[in-house]
Amino acid sequence: MSRTPIRTLVVDAARESAFRPLNGVGGVPGPVETYPEFPDMTPLWREAGVTVVRSFDWVSRLDTRDNPTSLFPDWSADVDDPASYNFAATDQWVEAVHAIGAEVMFTVASSIPQNKLPAEDVEVYGRVVEHIVRHFSEGWANGPAKPIRIYEFGDQPDFGPLHFAGQPEEFYAMYRAFCEAVHRVDPTLTVGGPATAFPLEAEAPYREGFLRFVRENDLPLHFFSFLWFTDGSRDPFDYRYVAEDLRALLDRHGFNDTELTLCYWNYLAVPSSSAPAAEKGAFQAATAIALQDTVLDHAFFFRADSGRDPHYGFVDPGGVGDVDGRPDERSRALALAGRAMRGRRLAATGGDESGLACIAGRDGDTVRVLVANYVAPDSALAPREEDRFTFRIPIGEQRIELGLTLPPQRAELASAGVDAARIELYNLPWAGRAATVTITSLTGEVEGPRDVTVSDGGTLHLDVALPPQSAFLVELSV
Repeated sequence: MSRTPIRTLVVDAARESAFRPLNGVGGVPGPVETYPEFPDMTPLWREAGVTVVRSFDWVSRLDTRDNPTSLFPDWSADVDDPASYNFAATDQWVEAVHAIGAEVMFTVASSIPQNKLPAEDVEVYGRVVEHIVRHFSEGWANGPAKPIRIYEFGDQPDFGPLHFAGQPEEFYAMYRAFCEAVHRVDPTLTVGGPATAFPLEAEAPYREGFLRFVRENDLPLHFFSFLWFTDGSRDPFDYRYVAEDLRALLDRHGFNDTELTLCYWNYLAVPSSSAPAAEKGAFQAATAIALQDTVLDHAFFFRADSGRDPHYGFVDPGGVGDVDGRPDERSRALALAGRAMRGRRLAATGGDESGLACIAGRDGDTVRVLVANYVAPDSALAPREEDRFTFRIPIGEQRIELGLTLPPQRAELASAGVDAARIELYNLPWAGRAATVTITSLTGEVEGPRDVTVSDGGTLHLDVALPPQSAFLVELSV
């Protein structure tokens, strides 16, 4: 790709294909009685066209030890008694998600950092999981009217001592109990896991070890889930590399029909990492585009909320907008990407692998083009000594050091130096007709609507500014 300040992007409206269903999110939907200060995120999720929400980090989790805020607060209580369960706040959030037409992927995991221990009695644990699933999928104990169909087990069990303070074999036993419990309720429900934090670590307990256990015990694994953040690379194309590695891993182990679920993605996750909101927003938009050309089956952006956390008591820098829910470049990136990828995908060329990305779609009488110009920071371009990233996580007075394998560094990540774009649209279905164009940017600025005329040959050319760390959505309608 030649380095020029103006990039030509070509959209062919005659060449259609399907968008991949990758517009899931994770995060807190909004306020509940115990946390009235949490902003309502559902209007943003509705605008972004979110179709599925991962439940982890909601109010109630299933702790393996007594905890008054757990879904099952007291492990000496009667497992079969509805009064032994604590569903109210989680029910409110499930209903909030269902109200915008989205599904819930319900994650079964315990509270972090308070509880990281394995189940003391796996048989009892399975019975508790069964009743939780009956509540959310069959309406037991006044459960939600709309059933939840997707259940995930685990959350970063390989994240050092931070998320699972047990042996891999104990985690495997809990997964077996989880699968058996879910399918006692309904064998058609979808199950998966383990939400591994370090997916490129070869011959690891929560990669190969987990898959061997599932295969040897003939357990269901409808999806394999993992997470990836780019603190160590700042590269939107990490996801393609990691997904291809995991797809090959699953296929080698005979899991050809197991889907691949990216259960967390975002720019940065380590508390010591930082970047301006515009840089984060441009990365989000470029990555949402790049994900469409991966082997992923499902993806969840985390966190699609303000970052307020009911467990840690701090504001997570991975959130979007401010703490009160007012929008910024990150929340607008979520909305613009969701709006762009509706209807049918149209062929679009001219993007590159540095972070200048383009995608187009047609939804009824509207054609949309999303363009992002993410520029990786200089620190991401400096030669590495090794493809390894180490970092420290503060837990109280502890400083826990962790490390993970990175994809190989790419020279193509360097910016192409673009600051403007010409969008050439061909084979539009409105030849010779008047149309309106609206351009919305990450900053919230809106240009238009203004009148344009599609040529008799069905073409239209638009020139737009495209400075570094920006993205915009062009919407053409008749």
